[in-house]
Amino acid sequence: MSNYFAVGLGLIEHLEAKADEWGVKHVGVAATINQINKNTTPALYVVNTANSPVANGSIDSQDIQQWTVVVAVSNQASQTDFKALMQSSGELISQVINYMQGYQLDDYHDPLERTSTSGRIKYFSTIALIPFTFQTKFQP
Repeated sequence: MSNYFAVGLGLIEHLEAKADEWGVKHVGVAATINQINKNTTPALYVVNTANSPVANGSIDSQDIQQWTVVVAVSNQASQTDFKALMQSSGELISQVINYMQGYQLDDYHDPLERTSTSGRIKYFSTIALIPFTFQTKFQP
């Protein structure tokens, strides 16, 4: 039997493998987007955002699990010019999306697919928390 949250644990390791290359200072996990530490940027946070059964009418149930990767970035100039935040975070965001899409932890979990349920960007003065949600299917 596999750990129900194996994908989330795997995602942390998967992202940590690229942290130095991308200049990311911290890779962590948070219970919710609101609990993310805004003092360290750039950072990546893995948040479990949904666990739901798939109705397939058979005895072997499957679950859909959604994991949101939040890119936490800051730029002092963004307090007066949001363009600065876009310039400093755009490359990291593209790297994260491309690295996550299709990631497959093991044979028990389907490859990750990006969803349209990521939610809105949260802004805090010079900091932005930018969420991207991916989902997988597996048999619990």
